[in-house]
Amino acid sequence: MIDSLLRPWGRADWLFQKNPLAGKEWLVIGSIATQQRCLSIFRHHGKTLSVKFAGCIEIVDNDAPPSFSIDAAARRQANKDQMEQDLALVQRKFVRFGLLDPIATLKPILKDWISSANTKNVILDVSALPERFLFPTLRWLRETTEIENLIVTYMLPASYTRDELAYNPGDWGQLPTFIGDGDKDAKQVEKIIVGVGFIPFGLPELLKNTYQNPNKADISLIFPFPSSPQNVRRGWEFVRQIEVSLPLSDEARICRVAANDLSGCFDRLQLITRKGVLPAIFAPYGPKPHSVAMCLQAINMGAEVYYTQPAYYHPEYSIGIAQDGGTPLGYAYAIRLNDVDLYK
Repeated sequence: MIDSLLRPWGRADWLFQKNPLAGKEWLVIGSIATQQRCLSIFRHHGKTLSVKFAGCIEIVDNDAPPSFSIDAAARRQANKDQMEQDLALVQRKFVRFGLLDPIATLKPILKDWISSANTKNVILDVSALPERFLFPTLRWLRETTEIENLIVTYMLPASYTRDELAYNPGDWGQLPTFIGDGDKDAKQVEKIIVGVGFIPFGLPELLKNTYQNPNKADISLIFPFPSSPQNVRRGWEFVRQIEVSLPLSDEARICRVAANDLSGCFDRLQLITRKGVLPAIFAPYGPKPHSVAMCLQAINMGAEVYYTQPAYYHPEYSIGIAQDGGTPLGYAYAIRLNDVDLYK
């Protein structure tokens, strides 16, 4: 039996076969993306979990050059066709959004999917879901009291492109539904917590101008380590660009948390904010499990979350699907278990 107090997480093929999750039917909410790993969690159907209903969000990039747009459209269609084939006997619905579209209409769509699925067990697959959609979707699911078991999954690719991952970042702005109370300015922010990723998108200069001149908010970087050597190199380049514009006060400001350790990242955020007492903002540029931890802590604190949203992503952002014996590899994290929220 899983102890709900321990925030169970691990390989998806392990977690879904453990009590109290084993044998349940699931509404799986995922994405139709250019990345093949958007298919991964659905390929666990009939093996390690039973998909009762699939809700899929297709997200189309804005203002990509024609070469990228054509390639991206072909990849999304191929993945959608494959998903239809993999889930031929499963009820499913699809919805399409532009990457920069207003997304408030997604909330009633999620409610409809939950009603149509007629199950209290929900999986949110964040593998290829941009932060702009991930954060409000997880908030809305967390607010849905009808859900008894809420699991987040993050499936692994075989590799990442060595090219730039994303292009034309927008202005530094709040993610949808994480806009704060409207009466807090930069001088009241004591902690700025940044997830270290591959590309800072002008973040160093934004932080310097907004929060360090003259406001002197403390900055903590959540660095994904251990991780793959290639990802670690990209992460240190991210840190280098931050430090060039904005020297960190001491090495302790760099907090090392394993790339896939959502629970450990959440605990570190609790320490940095003194369990939510210190006013903080979040900037989720790191791996998705760290972003999910930031999302949950920001929900608890009523905190603002900032991002510089790219206009479009590389069509081959990630390549292939990591597998073990023909089963897609990835991680699953229990967010709510038997009606108990584990990240509070």
